[in-house]
Amino acid sequence: MVAYGVFSTGSINSYCSVAQVLALLVGYDLSRIGDSPAVNDRIEQLLGTTRQAVDTLAGHDFAWHADEQITVDGSGTARLSLAPLGIVPLSAVQQIAISGREVPADDYVVYGQVGEIRLRPSASIGSYFTSGLQNIELVADWGYSQVPGEVSLAQAKLTAAQVLGEAAGETRQTATVRIGDYAVHYAREGKYGGVIQHFTEEAAAALRPYRGIDMAAV
Repeated sequence: MVAYGVFSTGSINSYCSVAQVLALLVGYDLSRIGDSPAVNDRIEQLLGTTRQAVDTLAGHDFAWHADEQITVDGSGTARLSLAPLGIVPLSAVQQIAISGREVPADDYVVYGQVGEIRLRPSASIGSYFTSGLQNIELVADWGYSQVPGEVSLAQAKLTAAQVLGEAAGETRQTATVRIGDYAVHYAREGKYGGVIQHFTEEAAAALRPYRGIDMAAV
C-alpha cells in the first residue's frame, strides 16, 4: 500500500463489538427499532459509519500497517513529519530514500509517538530532506497492533447515541451534537436527549488526545 498524504482505514470493520454497544443500552426502551435481533442488526449496520467517524476525529486509523510503502513530499528541513498525514505512531522505519538515494539508518532518528523522522547533523546524505514533490520514499511499520480501549469505548458510545436517537423517535425541537464534522441528531427535550449528548461528549473527550477536536452543541 502507498500513502499519498492520506491515511488508510485499514481492514478493520469496527473497533468495538455489538456486545459493547448493547452493554451501554441496557435499561433503555429500544422497541421502536424492533426486537432483539433487529436491534443487533441495526447496531451492526452503524458500526462501519461510526468507525469511520472515529478515524476522522482522530486524524488516523487504529489498524496495524506492516512494511507499508509511503511516498511523501520532501520538507526542505531536517524533519519529516508524517503525523499530519495520519501516519502515527511509527513503530519502525526499514528504509528511506530521497530521490532514489537510500538514506543509511545511522543518518536519522525516529520519534515514533509523534510520527517524525529527523536527520542527524552528521548525516552522510546531507542535513535536510530535499524539497520536492513525492521525492521521499519510505518503508515503515506504523499504527496499532491492538486498538486502545478508550478508542473502542468511544466508538461504542457514538453508536449507542445513534441508536438512542432512533429509538426515541422524536422529531420536534431537533438538536445536534457536533464533534468536528460528525453529528448526532436528537430531540432536544426528548427522553434520551441528555444521555445522547453525554455519550457523544465522552467519546470526544476520549479521542481528543489523538488530535484536537472542535465540538459544539447547536
